[in-house]
Amino acid sequence: MCWQEGGGRGCVYPHGNCRRNLTARSPARRYSKYKHSPVITAMSLLHLLPLLLMWMPPVCAEASNVTVKVLSMMYNPEYSDDEVNDLNAGFDASLSAHSWKTGSNATISVIRPPSPNATIEDIFQQGMNQSEDKLLVVFGPLGTNHVSWVSDKLKEHDLVALAPVAYSSEVRGWNPHLYFISVEPNAELLALIRYAVVYLRVPRIGMMHVKSSTASMGPYEFTVQILEMMGRELCGMFVVKESENQNISEDDLNTRWRQFVATRPQAILLFSSLGNTAKWFIKKVAQDNRTANAYLLSTSLQQNFLIKMWREALALANRTFTPGQLITTGTVPLANDTRFSLIQRFQHDMDNYLRTNNDWNFFKKPDHYLEDDNAGEMMVYGWLAGEVLFEALNNAPQLTNRTSFRESLYKQRRYVIDDLVVGDFGGECNEAVALQGAMCECNQGGSMVYMKSIMDGFRPAPLWEGHLTWGVSECSSANVHVGAPLSGLFLLLADNKIALRASRKWFLGAEVHGKEAENIDNRIFFHPLTVSSENVTQSLEQVQDNRDVSAVFGIMPGGLLDRKDLVFISPMTLRPRMKLFRRNVIHLLPVLAQQLYVLAVYLSNTSSRGVNALIRSEQVVEISSLLYKSLDTFGVPLDSSKTLGDGDPISSYLSGNRDVFTIGLTLTDVAAVARHLQTHRRARVFIPFNDLAMYYDEFVAAFNASKESIASSERLLFATSFPHWAEKDTKSDVVASFHRIVNESHWDPLTFLGFVTTRLLQVILPNMKKVNAELLADRIYTESNIKVDDMRFGPFSDVECVSGTSVSANECASNFGATNISVWSMARVLNSSVPILQRGMTPSMGYIISGGSRLTGSQIAGIGIGCIAGLIPFIALGVLLRITLRNARDNNLAPKEPTDPVTLIFTDIESSTALWAAHPELMPDAVAAHHYLIRSLIGRYKCYEVKTVGDSFMIASKSPFAAVQLAQELQLCFLQHDWGTNAVDDSYQQFEQQRAEEDEKYTPPTARLDLKVYSRLWNGLRVRVGIHTGLCDIRHDEVTKGYDYYGRTPNMAARTESVANGGQVLMTHEVYMSLSAEEREQIDVTALGDVPLRGVPDPVEMYQLNAVPGRNFAALRLEREIEDEEDVGTGSSASESSFNECGLTATAQQVAGCIDALIGAFPVIQRQKMLATFCERWHVKKPPGVDAWNEASCRCVTRRIAAKVGCVMDFGTRSSSSSVTSLERGGSLFSPGGATVATVASSSNFSYVEGRRCTTDLIDLESVGSTC
Repeated sequence: MCWQEGGGRGCVYPHGNCRRNLTARSPARRYSKYKHSPVITAMSLLHLLPLLLMWMPPVCAEASNVTVKVLSMMYNPEYSDDEVNDLNAGFDASLSAHSWKTGSNATISVIRPPSPNATIEDIFQQGMNQSEDKLLVVFGPLGTNHVSWVSDKLKEHDLVALAPVAYSSEVRGWNPHLYFISVEPNAELLALIRYAVVYLRVPRIGMMHVKSSTASMGPYEFTVQILEMMGRELCGMFVVKESENQNISEDDLNTRWRQFVATRPQAILLFSSLGNTAKWFIKKVAQDNRTANAYLLSTSLQQNFLIKMWREALALANRTFTPGQLITTGTVPLANDTRFSLIQRFQHDMDNYLRTNNDWNFFKKPDHYLEDDNAGEMMVYGWLAGEVLFEALNNAPQLTNRTSFRESLYKQRRYVIDDLVVGDFGGECNEAVALQGAMCECNQGGSMVYMKSIMDGFRPAPLWEGHLTWGVSECSSANVHVGAPLSGLFLLLADNKIALRASRKWFLGAEVHGKEAENIDNRIFFHPLTVSSENVTQSLEQVQDNRDVSAVFGIMPGGLLDRKDLVFISPMTLRPRMKLFRRNVIHLLPVLAQQLYVLAVYLSNTSSRGVNALIRSEQVVEISSLLYKSLDTFGVPLDSSKTLGDGDPISSYLSGNRDVFTIGLTLTDVAAVARHLQTHRRARVFIPFNDLAMYYDEFVAAFNASKESIASSERLLFATSFPHWAEKDTKSDVVASFHRIVNESHWDPLTFLGFVTTRLLQVILPNMKKVNAELLADRIYTESNIKVDDMRFGPFSDVECVSGTSVSANECASNFGATNISVWSMARVLNSSVPILQRGMTPSMGYIISGGSRLTGSQIAGIGIGCIAGLIPFIALGVLLRITLRNARDNNLAPKEPTDPVTLIFTDIESSTALWAAHPELMPDAVAAHHYLIRSLIGRYKCYEVKTVGDSFMIASKSPFAAVQLAQELQLCFLQHDWGTNAVDDSYQQFEQQRAEEDEKYTPPTARLDLKVYSRLWNGLRVRVGIHTGLCDIRHDEVTKGYDYYGRTPNMAARTESVANGGQVLMTHEVYMSLSAEEREQIDVTALGDVPLRGVPDPVEMYQLNAVPGRNFAALRLEREIEDEEDVGTGSSASESSFNECGLTATAQQVAGCIDALIGAFPVIQRQKMLATFCERWHVKKPPGVDAWNEASCRCVTRRIAAKVGCVMDFGTRSSSSSVTSLERGGSLFSPGGATVATVASSSNFSYVEGRRCTTDLIDLESVGSTC
């Protein structure tokens, strides 16, 4: 019995699994080398003869006598004759192509039913009768009922049924006698659900099905489970129980329909038995205007039924067919889809068989399967079954023993049929083997679902993007996890050729990760949207109304970023724009402010012949101011700034050997810049990285044209955070990955940007159970620092503020994440071996603004004399402070190791604003004592003072226990300190009483305590403390020369402090678990359970440190936002937006007038410094949407300050009736150091602003000047 496998020929032994080829190492071949040698004697030949006899004749002689019987049970009266004939014709065509022989020359003989009306019992018995003492294999059965019946018979006779067809998951469990070659019904349903969510992107998905009384996991339960995995749920259900399917009344159906259609489904999953109810439902969908355009999705079983009923329903409703509205699945490719090599061979075998075999002459013509798609799919399935059987017989150890054959099918068997894989099949095995990759107890070989769309002529066409596979690592779809998808909308501006080209590059890099979209693990999907610059907003709104949109990507008009209902990831605008904090806009490239800052640092370290700027943008004034501020911070003067229009040629303004910033280039500018640099050999041109990326091809062509242009490329400079995207011998992990996937012809910055963006999304998505625009932004700000291979982005922070004399990114909200920004020349772009000009840095964005005017010589001399005169006292003061504070700002104590956790402490004084208003003469000394005590503790516990903002401290510690000890002793020191007055305690008690009067549910924790009890628990200023530990992004600030800490850890510590009450210390679970058992014994804590924090998706387990035993606190301040000061001691949160949006009270108007009178004459830059100081003092946030400082932003900030100060002063007026403060004293506007710059008296008229009781002043506005 000869056999052929893997290209070699040999003979198969009838015993065991031994297969031997006549190779060069075999005895017979070795003998041939010596056959002419005289050494070989007759005795030697006799010794070799048994070996020769052993190898050749016996088995081969037996091979021609072996017959394998195949019982075709692909018959079922519930199926049409055409379907039965199609399946059997495909099966026969496969075996006929192999001449009805196995590779070992055994004969394959098919046993067919005795008559068309034969029962399944008769068919099976006939097979048993005709296969005595022979190997019998069952083909089929067809239908769930037949598969269920035959299961016991197969086990009884130790048979295997190959390629059974069952459309119920009930028979799909492990059974070594059923050998499935296609996916299970639930897998088809899974593919439909995934397609509806991922590709149709419809927000509302409904379902119609007939509920079985026996299925433990029916279609509905499975659908709910899969949708939950994907972060979705059904919008509505139309369900009929199996028991009532035939008897349900029309009225009952209409009632259920009204309930279902009210949910407005956009896609409907149809998964029911083929009954009258399903027909009624489909017709109803076509008739009702609310569902007539909905997608209908169903499995391969119902494809013919769905097409037929939908055709009839459209005719009844007088509607036209919409191609693509019906979507179905398949378990094999379409018979006309010749993109599969498997289908090409199928067509060849099928045509030959049908032309030469008269048994199938009832087909209209041999290739009719190309026109009858259902017949084609049935034939492909039958043909595939024949191919699997042929391969199985070829790999069997022997073809006479049924048990041996069955066991061989599960020897980790995999069938590769051209470009289709069936398997792995595996038998029973232990867990240790399974952990090493073995497939155990798997009798299901299908792992691919084919998606189809019903198109013109009601014919199915393949939907390649919807094909789904989970590979061979899973036996079935039962254990497959489907994650929530990110549905990205990618904009293509059709009316802008440059933007369209750039977008396509971006898109190429972004989608390259998802080339195999059918892979179940893929969760990121980009959907192109072609728009024009004029209708982009309308197009987006239309898509939003009907589709899920998680994020928007690509090149777009800058105004689009003003939309707050969309999330933009790494957008690029057509023109340069100022960075404004928009929580929904996430920048991965260095923003313009970062680039200018880094380039300013570079310029400060090189010699310059003068700096000019040429700017083309809608925000010329703001960009020019930003450039001036960046250069001025590092002592580089900006000589001039010129505004260019869209039609102004840049060549007219490029002159001389000066340094020039060209911001907002056009296509024609590229060649002009190249000519300028070649003509002026000392000139340097600085450009934004976005302009380089947009016109990358033109820049490369212009500067790579000649030796002169290449030489001049050294003087075209820009800042970037990217590693070199085209460096072949790269050391960058992300670039190496980019090169492995992307063709070298596409190694450019925009393609790399798209690639990196998708990688970043791949990093954050595993932590997301549900994905939408809001949750995606939340996750990015929660992660804060995101590492993508060897690139790092962040920190992203949504905590807003305005700092004091310098505006610094580490104190304010940040939606840009570029780090390690270096300075390159164009020469490095052309040749990656050219070194960078300035090492990578992550700029602090701290600006130092110099005075508005230059000083005269006499003024400088006077300042010098004054400085000398004051030098000695300052030296003495410095020495004193050095001794007293014990190196609170000692950089040696700062945590510096990025791999070590840092414990951060945030502190703040309770009701400080109200206390300043009530006691302006006491608070300077109280705050000074507050600072002294805290700094003493910082030195004692070897912690590090990161910074102070107003009355708040940020402290870092290498040791969690040292941080906890510091917080505990802080409360004890404040309790024991002699404040010299009871006024602060009286105010705190009054604040509580006032809140109790306004809120009946509020119980004052201290106001009603006995005086002796109070004095034992409370004294003076109340400081709230929050502690958290974790990894930080640690940076050394080049301006302050100190260390700062970024990322999720400081945000979490700040949020923890924000929910605490005065005198309360909160620590997170991470801090508590960082303490050793011995350290925990030394402290007293109370577990508070899970506490929700703003901006943190999951509640945080919190502990209260009982620093002063016996203290009771009000409920945690969960409604407060970070850095929002409480409403004048009442305990109610006062958002800054409410102050800004409501009309100013008379008192606030007076304050605004005073501020204008005091600082209105100063330049904008100096007003910025003063207003920033006021904002810090009064805890006023920077207005949303304000980035650059100008007249409008100054007025806006002034109003916000005035609103808060006015309300505090009115509170002071109200307090006068309780003898806490006097009306005449008013409120201090500038309280640091006790220097009262302006006080405003007010009357006690009350009004309500945004639901809060505030006081208003009726003094005429004309009296503002005299009042101040």
